[in-house]
Amino acid sequence: MFEVEYTILPSEPSLAFKVQYLIEIVEKELGEVCKVVKVGASLICAPNENVLVLVYTRFNESRQLSAYLKLQSYNAIQIVEIINRLSSALRRNGYVITLATSSSTLV
Repeated sequence: MFEVEYTILPSEPSLAFKVQYLIEIVEKELGEVCKVVKVGASLICAPNENVLVLVYTRFNESRQLSAYLKLQSYNAIQIVEIINRLSSALRRNGYVITLATSSSTLV
């Protein structure tokens, strides 16, 4: 299983981080590939039985709200396709993503 987690950031540090706007962008994009379940400021969906996509927020060490995108899959190609799609949509709307963590487990 492959797992990647990205931090979602405003493209310009001076821009305000608007979680609601960010969630709407991601929800719209994911809605085209899977049924999105929204729970608070988090999103979860599974484009197929082997892929799980999570978007969630949490407070960092500085007590600032941060947003994350996590994908888990047995198929690395599917992870790359979804990341490419979401990254493009976020970039068009003033956000960038950067890799926070990654791992793989052989099954």
